[in-house]
Amino acid sequence: MKASENQKFSVSTPGGKFKNGHVTVQQSETTDGQPYYVCEVNDKEVQLRHEGKWEQIWGDLTSDQVDYLGNEISKHIDSQ
Repeated sequence: MKASENQKFSVSTPGGKFKNGHVTVQQSETTDGQPYYVCEVNDKEVQLRHEGKWEQIWGDLTSDQVDYLGNEISKHIDSQ
């Protein structure tokens, strides 16, 4: 997966998993250069990272929501 700090994009989501129908995602980087993703989900901030699998590092999503959102982020980044 290719990383680009501060890249901002929107991901469409099904209404059953996320109430707003889309999630805004901004890629950021830790001080040691590892990418993570700041997402606005249902008007709250969530942070995800990919280390072999998608993990939530901040927020309150279910594991199904983390998997879905992570897969959508991967698709977007892989298409770049």
